[in-house]
Amino acid sequence: MLIDKALLHTTDSHVKRLAEAGIRTVEDLLGHYPRAVENRSDVLDAFSFVNLKEKNSVACVLETVTSERTRSGKTLTKAILKDRHGFLSEAVYFSRPFFLQKLRPGDDVVLFGKPKYEYGRLSFPSPEIAAATASGPSVVPVYSDANYVPGAWFREKMKYVRPYLSQVADLLPQEIRKRRGFRSKADNIAAIHFPETVADFERARSELAYEELFAIQFAGISRKMDLRKASEGKAKAIALNAERVKDILAKLPFEMTGKQKISLFQALKDMEKPHSMTRLLQGDVGTGKTAVAFVAAIHAVFEAGIQVALMAPTEILAKQHFASFERTFGSFGLRTDLLVGSMTKKQKEETKARLRTRETDIVIGTHALIEDDVRFSNLGLVVVDEQHRFGVEQRSALEKYFSVGGGIYPHSLNMTATPIPRTLALTLYGDQDLSVIDEYPAGRKPIVTAVVKEHQREQAYRAVDAELAAGRQVYWISPLVEESETLDVANAVNTAETLRAVFPDFEVGLVHGKMKAKEKEEAMRTFYDREVKVLSSTSVVEVGVDNPNATVIAIEAAERFGLSQLHQFRGRVGRGECQSYCYLFTTKDYTGERLRAMERTNDGFELSEIDLELRGPGEVYGVRQSGLPDLKIADLRDLSLVSQIREDIEATLS
Repeated sequence: MLIDKALLHTTDSHVKRLAEAGIRTVEDLLGHYPRAVENRSDVLDAFSFVNLKEKNSVACVLETVTSERTRSGKTLTKAILKDRHGFLSEAVYFSRPFFLQKLRPGDDVVLFGKPKYEYGRLSFPSPEIAAATASGPSVVPVYSDANYVPGAWFREKMKYVRPYLSQVADLLPQEIRKRRGFRSKADNIAAIHFPETVADFERARSELAYEELFAIQFAGISRKMDLRKASEGKAKAIALNAERVKDILAKLPFEMTGKQKISLFQALKDMEKPHSMTRLLQGDVGTGKTAVAFVAAIHAVFEAGIQVALMAPTEILAKQHFASFERTFGSFGLRTDLLVGSMTKKQKEETKARLRTRETDIVIGTHALIEDDVRFSNLGLVVVDEQHRFGVEQRSALEKYFSVGGGIYPHSLNMTATPIPRTLALTLYGDQDLSVIDEYPAGRKPIVTAVVKEHQREQAYRAVDAELAAGRQVYWISPLVEESETLDVANAVNTAETLRAVFPDFEVGLVHGKMKAKEKEEAMRTFYDREVKVLSSTSVVEVGVDNPNATVIAIEAAERFGLSQLHQFRGRVGRGECQSYCYLFTTKDYTGERLRAMERTNDGFELSEIDLELRGPGEVYGVRQSGLPDLKIADLRDLSLVSQIREDIEATLS
């Protein structure tokens, strides 16, 4: 039911402001939950007892009320109040001349507000004052403002939509509500808007938070369960051969970390089951996710004779994976192929023919792998790198692939280098099980990171010049492509010109999102092949390029990026043996702590937690595009609650 001014006893202006804030119906208004509750039951009888750090309730007498106009044209209203000992204090209001019109000098009142003590006197800025005889609630909800509609307005108007609580439907299954001892949703909404006690409010908030996270996770976990049922008996059950795994690991030119081995074991155990695996392998840049995927692939090929497909978001990354596999795992004698868009028609046809006739064991490619005429003989495992760069339909095209030989559901291992807090990952990717590699190989050098103020720019230029003179390469990131009339920040085109003047002895390249795909690929190739020494770029290099010779990344207007994105940029360097550096240039004298966190730690998961707390999930991970709504009351950082809800959903669906 739509809200209107008659229902809420308000004005058209308020109804319009509410609509602009997304509050258009009675259900929307009931869903504007209070952010806290105030306990006003402890009423003091003297100003000398007040706590300056919190709000207080004080019984007193209203002595006088005066109003005057300030120089700026605002109305200043002052109320003088006296406690039982005769001590005086004042309440001060701006632009609220009628706030106290129902009270008269000499009335007994109760004041509620946070005091301050300055210039030798106690005052209360904009407190609430009510007649002492008024039978108001002792526990009062506190609402956030919405599009200039004050929180106090919501508290006053909620009574008009209370009759509609009977129409609120329960979302939670009755089985879970009964097992958890939860009240109905209507009872909880009533308790949070009209609490009788603080405990009543907290219980309502807890149960509504559970229900909110339940609604988000249910869809993902349901998809996982549906795929499990659909693929039952149609996925290749691959028994884990411990000796085979030991043999593969023994031939690697490096020692796997403990977290790599755990993630590998989790994937191999999943593939033993008669339904398809759906697992997300999450790990920071340089933690060795691809090595885990390759070992799992080799084991699967040897033990079950299946084919494996690895899909990457760009040609450069696909070619890098292909070269890396040949270099590291070539001795195993597996037949590998590459399938990318830039290959000739004849090359593509030959590769596709080998896939159909089972001459290829492992194919590595781009979107070319999901073209209509691509057919596999016996596809049993799909690995998707940077899985968030692909749409659900694109991944499903491989994950539910029916081969020419009769049709099986392949196991699916998705990888991402974006550090996501565990709670958010469990919520966003409820249709997948989660493996996390948060351990770096021994000997990896931390990237030295520094916030650079404008007066330190020349010093940073000299440091970068020294790296270039030593034969290294540099990324230079700008937030914009071209000059903006409204934003006074760096852009990649102008920055490229500046860098050519600053570093005249070195070739400067340019890459940005407005370029055509082939142009971007070519620009990145010239950098990867060391033809270009300095690459001026926008955020298109956030993921995908592995250039061990690049040791510096400089980021202009760094405060315009989130911590998680800055960490992704930083991950473009530090891939070789030489010490690497990250310079964070600011457009002003930056004094905040957010960028200092980049200086303090190289741990992407720690930074992602900080980013989640500061900016919320919608801003940090672009999850609005992933279907995750803004949370009204739940806290995504509550791992215990998120895990509990997953267990309840899986138990119910099973």
